[in-house]
Amino acid sequence: MMKVFAYSLQDLLGSYFRALFGLVLTSVPLLLLNPSSVIVYLLAFLFVLFFCYGVRTIIRQLTRLEVSQKGIIMIGPMNRAIKWEELGDFKLSYYSTRRDREAGWMHLKLKGKGLGLGIDSTISEFDQLVRLAYSAASSNGIVFDASTIRNLRALRITGSAEYPSYAKGTFG
Repeated sequence: MMKVFAYSLQDLLGSYFRALFGLVLTSVPLLLLNPSSVIVYLLAFLFVLFFCYGVRTIIRQLTRLEVSQKGIIMIGPMNRAIKWEELGDFKLSYYSTRRDREAGWMHLKLKGKGLGLGIDSTISEFDQLVRLAYSAASSNGIVFDASTIRNLRALRITGSAEYPSYAKGTFG
């Protein structure tokens, strides 16, 4: 059984827009104005940051993950693979964009044999991908931190009976 996960163009359009907006916002003053040297360095630094953000978005669009019973493979500009039996670390984090923690995204980090994979929740069927990785991590006896446990509960991957109630809240 092989399952393929990928970042859709529709989900990446916002990132492309932010990168383009930042590039235009920083390059126009550099080209049209004669800013002081401190401002030039600041705008150049911001230009490089937005450029790197755009490249990161392109890499995501070109990347897909293939998950099988043997492991997980990242195929794209940066190829990586982790066999499930070599999986040594599993961390699921939540990053809020609002104070009330109602909006945000999750990020899954998997590590094995010195290799790491970082996967954002904008990938297709993220909850199913987390479920598959969680199953392998549990089989390997990985101990999950409180934040990861809360986030697994929020995705309804683990139940409250499986872990103690000290992990309060929806997201960690």
